[in-house]
Amino acid sequence: MKTIFTILMVVLATNSSAKTMTVRQAIPNQIIIPSEPRPVERRAAEELARYIAIVTGKDKFPIIGESADRRPGVALVVGRTQENLEKFKPDTWPLDTIYIGYGSADDDIAIVGQGRQGTLFAAYEFLRDLGCRWYLPDNVFPDDEFIPRSQPNPLPRKPRKHTPSFYERGWHPAPASPGTWKAHLHDWAVRNGLNAFRSSPQFTYGPERGYGLDLRGGHALPALVPSADFTGTAETFAAHPEWYPLVDGKRVWQYTDGRPVQVCTSNPAVVKKAADGIIAYFREHPRCYRFSLGHSDEPTWWCECENCRALDGASSRWKKNDRYDAYGERSPTGPGPMSTRWFLFLNQVAAIVANEFPDKYISTLAYGSIVAPPPGDDWSLEPNVLIEFAHGDGVCHLHDYTDPTCPPNAVFNKWLSGWVDTGNRVVIWEYPPQGGKFDIPVGFVRTYTQLIKLTHEKGLSGWAGEGQGTWAGSGLWQYLKARLLWDADADVEALIDEFCRDMYGEAAEAMQTYYAEFEKKLKSLSGHPVWGAWHADLDPDSLVQLNHLLVRAGNQADTPRAERSVMMMRVAMNALILAWLEHKDNAARASDLPYEYSDVQSETLDWIKKYDAPVTDLWRDRLSDNSYLPPFEALGGSVVADLADGWRFQTDPNGTGLDSGWHRDPGAKGNEWRDISVDKYWTQQDVDFHGAGWYATSIEVPQDADGTLWLLFGMIDGQANLWINGEAAGSAGADPWDKPKGFQVSDFLKPGERVQLVLRVEKDLYAAGINDGVRLVSVQEKK
Repeated sequence: MKTIFTILMVVLATNSSAKTMTVRQAIPNQIIIPSEPRPVERRAAEELARYIAIVTGKDKFPIIGESADRRPGVALVVGRTQENLEKFKPDTWPLDTIYIGYGSADDDIAIVGQGRQGTLFAAYEFLRDLGCRWYLPDNVFPDDEFIPRSQPNPLPRKPRKHTPSFYERGWHPAPASPGTWKAHLHDWAVRNGLNAFRSSPQFTYGPERGYGLDLRGGHALPALVPSADFTGTAETFAAHPEWYPLVDGKRVWQYTDGRPVQVCTSNPAVVKKAADGIIAYFREHPRCYRFSLGHSDEPTWWCECENCRALDGASSRWKKNDRYDAYGERSPTGPGPMSTRWFLFLNQVAAIVANEFPDKYISTLAYGSIVAPPPGDDWSLEPNVLIEFAHGDGVCHLHDYTDPTCPPNAVFNKWLSGWVDTGNRVVIWEYPPQGGKFDIPVGFVRTYTQLIKLTHEKGLSGWAGEGQGTWAGSGLWQYLKARLLWDADADVEALIDEFCRDMYGEAAEAMQTYYAEFEKKLKSLSGHPVWGAWHADLDPDSLVQLNHLLVRAGNQADTPRAERSVMMMRVAMNALILAWLEHKDNAARASDLPYEYSDVQSETLDWIKKYDAPVTDLWRDRLSDNSYLPPFEALGGSVVADLADGWRFQTDPNGTGLDSGWHRDPGAKGNEWRDISVDKYWTQQDVDFHGAGWYATSIEVPQDADGTLWLLFGMIDGQANLWINGEAAGSAGADPWDKPKGFQVSDFLKPGERVQLVLRVEKDLYAAGINDGVRLVSVQEKK
C-alpha cells in the first residue's frame, strides 16, 4: 500500500529542487497507542488516520494498542505509550510541549505531548506539516477543510519539539457562537493550539479533546457574596448586611442601575466567605487551574466604612463614592484608587485557599478601579495570585504599542510593566480592536500581531478576554491570533498569504490588497482611538474604496468557496457602513456616502441568508425587524431650542400611569414628581428603580421654528412612547440604546404655542431613561 511517505518520496524524487530535502524515514503503516488510551489519545490517533487517508486517497492506517500484535514495519507511536514515556519523559516538559520524531531511519515516529492536550496538539501540528489547515470552524464551511490531496508538503528532516509561546491561550466566543457552535469551536481551537475558553468549565473541551485549561473566569465576587439579581441576595443581605458596602451611612446590596456592588473588604467574615466559596469550587472542579475573584463590574458602590478606607492608605484621595466610571486616567481620585484595599483583601483570600490548594491560582481583573498597581513599594502579591490585566484606558492601534508619545499606549505600558514587575503570572485581558461591534471587520490585522509579540517579549503567561469578532469579517484576524499564541515567532506574512490563497482562490490578490488598504487607511487616522472608536472616523471615500475592492474580489472569485468567503467580508463591510451611518457625528453627512441606509440593510440581510454568513444574532434580528432607522433628517437640521432644562420625572412601579392619564395631565407640579436631568439616565440620578418612568415638561415653541420640526433625543435606553398635549406622537424601540432617536412633530407644534411633552420609558435592568439631552430641531426644505 502506498502510504503518505511513499507519495512524499515519489514527489521529492521527481522534483530536482527538493532532492536535497528527501525524508530519510522508513514508511509507517500503522498507528500505535497506549494499551489503555485516554479518550484524547484515541482521538489524536483517529484524527491522524482520517486526515492522512484524505491526503493520500488511501485506506486509513490501523490503530493498534501497544500490547497487541502489531504489523511488521514502522509506526506512528501516539501518546503516553511505555516507549514514549521512557524515551522522552514528557511529564518533565512545560505545559503542552509537543514532540514529533521526524528523520530517524527505520525508527517509529513518536507523536507525543505534555499534559492533557499535548498529544492532540502534536497530532495536529504533524498534520499541519503535511499542509492541513483549519482557518474557520468547520460548520462555517462544512466538509470543506483545507487539506492537500495527493501532494502533501515535504516533511521536516529533524525531530521537532515546541513549547507554546503562552501558557494560557484563551478565547471567548462572540455572540455569533451559541451553544450549537460549541463542538465546532472546540475542534477549531484544538486544531490551532488554543487551550482555554473564558467561560470554561461551562464551555469545557471534554475528555476527547483533553479538557483544556479549565478556569472560572469573569466577575465572580457576586457569585460568592451575592448581590443585585444574583440568587440568594435578599436572604444573605438580611442575615449579613455587614458584608455589604456602606454608602452614605447605609449598607446597600445593589447599585442604582441594578448592578451588583462590591463587598466590605475589611470584614474578616467576607474574606472567609470568599475563600470558602473558592475552595468549594476547586473541590467540585478538580481540573480548574484558576478562579477569577473579579470585583463587580463598574460603575458601582465601594465600601465607605472607616476600616475599608483605612486599607486605602494615608495617601489615598478616595473618601466616598461618586457616580463615575472609575477607569484609569479618568478617575478623579487617580488611577487605581481601590488597588491597595482590593489586593490586601485578595491576598488574604489567596493565602487561605493556598493552604488546601497550593498549586491553583486566584486571579483578578486588573481594570476599572484597580487597573493600576498599588502605589509605593511596600506591597507584594501572594505567589498564587494571577493578574488579568485589562488594558487600562485601552490600547491605541494607530501607533506603536511602545510609543511613549501616544498617551493610551504609554499608560498601557506603564501599568503592564508594573504588574509584570511583581513576578507573578500576568495574562492580558483582551478587548477586541473593533470594540463591542462584533460584526464589523477588524481592520487592524498585521498591527495586532505586534501586540501579541510584545506581550510575549514582556513575559506574559497568557491571553484571555472579551468576545472576539464574528467569523464573517474577522476570520483572518482570529486565525492569526490563534497561531501566534501558539508560536509568537510565526511568519505573519506567510500565514496571511496561505489564508488568502486557500480562502479566496483567484480573488486572493484582490483580498490581499483589501486587507493592506484597510489597515493603511486606519493608520492614516488622527488621534488615539481606542475600544473600537475608529469605525466612526473613516472618511466616506475610504469606505467606498474598500467596498470597491471587495466588489472586484467578488468578480474574481472562481469557486463557490471563494465567492462565499468574499461575500462574508462584504456582509462585514456593510456592518461597518451601517455603524458609520448610525454614529451621531456622521449621520448628518449620510449623503456623503452613495449608499442608502435602508438599501444597505435589506441587501445585507439578503446576503446573510443566501451565504449563511456567521454574524451575531442581535444584528441579524435588528436587520430582520428593521426596528431602527437613524433620524438622518433631524441630525442634519438646525437646533431651534435646547430642551435640557425643566423636566420632571415620576416612577410608575404599578404600571398605572396610562390608566391614570399621566400622558394627558402629568401633574408636573405635584409632590410626587421630581426634577430630573435629561443629560443622564435616571439610574445615574439617585433613582433606584426599574420599570416604567415618566418624563414631562412644557415648552414654548419659538416663533422662528419653521420647516419640518423634530424632537431629537441623544439616547433613550428603554422602550419609549411620546405624547404632545395628550396626543400620541410616536414610539421608539429599546434597541439600540446608544443611538439618537427622533420624532417628527410638525403636526403637533405651532410657533409661539406652549405645549406639554410627556415621554414614558420602560426598562427592566441596568441603565434606563433619557441620556445626552433633548433638542427641538428644524429641517428646511432643500431648494
